[in-house]
Amino acid sequence: MHKAAFGVLLSVCLASSALARDASDDPFLAYESGQYAEAARAAEDALARHPDNSVWWALLGEARAKLDQHADAAEAFFNAAKNETDAERRSYFLRAQALQLVSAGRRDEARVVVGSALADDALEARSSLDWAMVAISAGDDAAAQAILADEALYSGFSRQSALDAGYSAKREGLDARAVRFFEIGLALDADEPEPLLPAKRNAIRRETRELSRDWAFLLQAGYSSADRPIGPVSLPLGNDEAWQVGAEVSRRIGGWRNGRPFSVFARVFQSEFLSGDAATRDTTQGWVGIRYKPIASLNLNLEASRLVAIDDEALDDWSLRALVSGGRGLEPETGKRNWTYAHFYADASYLLDADVTYAVAEGRFGRSFLIDGDATTLTPFAVARAGLDTGRIEEDAIGAGAGLSLRHWFDETETSAARGFIDLDVQARERIAGSERASGVMVTMTIGR
Repeated sequence: MHKAAFGVLLSVCLASSALARDASDDPFLAYESGQYAEAARAAEDALARHPDNSVWWALLGEARAKLDQHADAAEAFFNAAKNETDAERRSYFLRAQALQLVSAGRRDEARVVVGSALADDALEARSSLDWAMVAISAGDDAAAQAILADEALYSGFSRQSALDAGYSAKREGLDARAVRFFEIGLALDADEPEPLLPAKRNAIRRETRELSRDWAFLLQAGYSSADRPIGPVSLPLGNDEAWQVGAEVSRRIGGWRNGRPFSVFARVFQSEFLSGDAATRDTTQGWVGIRYKPIASLNLNLEASRLVAIDDEALDDWSLRALVSGGRGLEPETGKRNWTYAHFYADASYLLDADVTYAVAEGRFGRSFLIDGDATTLTPFAVARAGLDTGRIEEDAIGAGAGLSLRHWFDETETSAARGFIDLDVQARERIAGSERASGVMVTMTIGR
């Protein structure tokens, strides 16, 4: 964006300059031949004689920019604009000033230039795609998106300007508009001499996926002979074998919110215990609640919910919960048939009326392999897991073992990464410390969309 703006500025100045050009002593030719220091000195000499000449100020700004003297270049472009009467060229000079202020690390001042330009009707900045891009560079996404509300400007997008506009719209919480800009940018990529690298293209498709997701659905079924099943049940348990099946549906309120979404959800799980122990009976538990992700750069979710007893064995209670997870290699890596897989998560919840805390922390490390095209992965991994359940006599359980995950991704498009997955996860663990429930087998099937 900087290069394009400066190139246009110089061509405008040269085309309109009435100054004589002598190949043996011409600051413009010095500039064109890459002698930027000489061009700057010659422009300064000319300005000593003609201090109100906007062309010399512009040339000085161009030369200083090439010499990485960005603050001085911004001052020169300011003077060029101050001494220019033509609105179109003055607009060019002010954009160049703002861009040089950005390069000098003075974004606050660049935003002042943007604001002044938008207030000057003669510059027509509010209907200028170029000014929208300058506003984005200056960190004024609100101003940029105010300009980009005019859909007539979209025909002027280049690939990069469309993608820049998409990230700007995302930061402003304009999810639908961001998706549209990303789709335009991806479409324009086909005409570029140097297309986006596949990894970059997929990163944009993943942005589109998250921005366009309003509803989410999760269906899960599992067998466990180790630790507590997927969700809390009504009584402290021994080392019971259990089947569990359940589902959750959630709805975002207010969209992606630049990585800080707020959701409402409802879930229900049916647990069937296989030990035959009369103290542990089958139960169906429901939840309704809210979930908030407060930090854009961290997958931390805070949850508050009401537990709803669907049968006599379930709970009516209130729950506070925090979940955090992260890792690498969780989705297929572009251009690779296998890659390192690492994943961690921690989950803690507290039941207010029962005064019981459940917590689990798990870490995995392994290797993922593509086994079918680019949508199915097989991942063997080592696993360590620690659990806490204050509703048991033996509260702590620490174990480690090995596992295998088979996952298939589905529902992808040219502009959106896969929105859904089917996952089969098997673990076998042995106790390291604490309760014997750290040992056992867990098998889980999950469908998410």
